[in-house]
Amino acid sequence: MNINFYFHSNVEEKEKRKTEKYVIKKISAFEKFFAKDEFPPKSNFEFEFLVRKKHFRIEFQLESGLGKFIAKSVKKSIFEGVDEVVEDLKIQIKKQKDRLITLKKRGGASVKKKFTVHHLARFRKSKN
Repeated sequence: MNINFYFHSNVEEKEKRKTEKYVIKKISAFEKFFAKDEFPPKSNFEFEFLVRKKHFRIEFQLESGLGKFIAKSVKKSIFEGVDEVVEDLKIQIKKQKDRLITLKKRGGASVKKKFTVHHLARFRKSKN
């Protein structure tokens, strides 16, 4: 798992350490959304923290085999922003996984439909 933190110069060291620990704790929840062989090597997490006018701007980017997911938040507290971003990403990942499962089911159903014979179909006897 590759995690990159980008803090702008106006974030204090103490706040950086607390935030990094908190984010790593929250990221561990994402393991259940990915296959065991997929999660560590292919997942890149990027966090960007910026403080402006006593508001924290948090950007989160996740790249995996399912696609690229991006979430942003502006809150007065870093921890509120991280929680909001993590929840947003969970929703995006669940939606994408459900979409892929639905597409697989539809594909299987259409193949089955092509190879089955309708119960009302009549067969003609060949003239030989």
